[in-house]
Amino acid sequence: MAPKPNERKEWGIIGLLLALLVLLPIAAFLRDTQGTRHSWFGAFSWLLFIGLTFVLLLIYYAQFVSPLRGEEGWIAGFLLLLQAYVKVGEDRLDFDRVDKSKKKKSKARSEVDKLPSSLKSLNAGFIRGYQVLAITKGSSYVRPAGPGFVVLYKGEQIWRVIDLRPQRRSQPVKAKTRDGIPIETSVWVMFQVRRADGGDDDDLLYPFDREAIFHVSYDETVDEQGQRRPWTAQLTPPAAAILANEIPKYSLDELTNAVDGVAPLEAIKQTITRYLQRTFFSRGIEVLAVGVGGLTLPKGVRDQHFLTWQAEWLRKIQAENATGNAEALRRMRQAQARAQIEIIENITHSIETMRQEEDADLSQIIVLRMIEALEDAVSAGSVQALVPQQIIAGLVGDASRQMQSWVSPPKVRRVKVDPPSLSSGEFDKLEGGE
Repeated sequence: MAPKPNERKEWGIIGLLLALLVLLPIAAFLRDTQGTRHSWFGAFSWLLFIGLTFVLLLIYYAQFVSPLRGEEGWIAGFLLLLQAYVKVGEDRLDFDRVDKSKKKKSKARSEVDKLPSSLKSLNAGFIRGYQVLAITKGSSYVRPAGPGFVVLYKGEQIWRVIDLRPQRRSQPVKAKTRDGIPIETSVWVMFQVRRADGGDDDDLLYPFDREAIFHVSYDETVDEQGQRRPWTAQLTPPAAAILANEIPKYSLDELTNAVDGVAPLEAIKQTITRYLQRTFFSRGIEVLAVGVGGLTLPKGVRDQHFLTWQAEWLRKIQAENATGNAEALRRMRQAQARAQIEIIENITHSIETMRQEEDADLSQIIVLRMIEALEDAVSAGSVQALVPQQIIAGLVGDASRQMQSWVSPPKVRRVKVDPPSLSSGEFDKLEGGE
């Protein structure tokens, strides 16, 4: 850790008084250009001149100290500077200040002690953009102050420092389900000081309702150990109590499974949120969100629950796979049937077209089409890579000759007979091909 630089020690109003004590005798014994010594008249003249110069300089620098404008800003700045000079002189005369500072450091610092020291010494200072002060006078609440530049008037004191940022608090919860299984979880609540509906505070980083500061600053309770519980610790105990009362209404399976799209834990969170909003809004606290942590189960129950969950999901996966396979098989068969129908329709259409042509040889066309289809099939790269070209050519030739033999018309064997040996009727039948 780097050492702190040496701070320059100031004398404040004591330095001014010491300077006057030195200058007054000098002014009393000095002579002017004519050789005349003005004695104490000269000393008081110097005193008046130095005093006026000091006051005028304070008034000049006062405009840079206070953010207020106009006459009120000049007066506030002048008083702040004058109090600063007096405070520095008092610190010089306070020889026990070092011991007091050590005693203060030994104690836990509160939120008020963490504020700028000028609020104690000068009754003025700057407050952070997320803080607001609850100001009291005597035993009565007066007003909220801040954020920004704050001036404490006569008799006012800082009672509480309120944090305007969203707060988040959590608390563990232990309960048993309806089937007697102990579980551990937690509940957390996010909240902040009630915001204003509209007004002059809309330009603030965290707008707030000025009336809510009074409720929040005095909202304290005492727990079982006798410790004071501030407003930031007021929301988690009732939220934990509601959660502990709602969990026994459900079994473990109901808590971990959603029914009709709504999980029981979501319904419990909504119940807690409605109760907290209804209870604490009038007390100056606005509830932003409520959440429930994960459920922690005993080891044996957790393993059994995991196995049950695993078996259920495996059953669902198998059912989905079976449904998908059946659907794929159905679509495949449907596609095959559609392809067969298209092929038959194309063949029928081609035959009808060829019949309309007079010189078309139907058998020869069918053979040529089948040969072309076979050549296209064996011309694929994958087939050529596996079967040599000579074998492919032989297969194509053999197939073409075989198909030609199938579709060729059978030859009619003609027998020469002696016409005189046949009767005229039998000869006519033979010539007609019967």
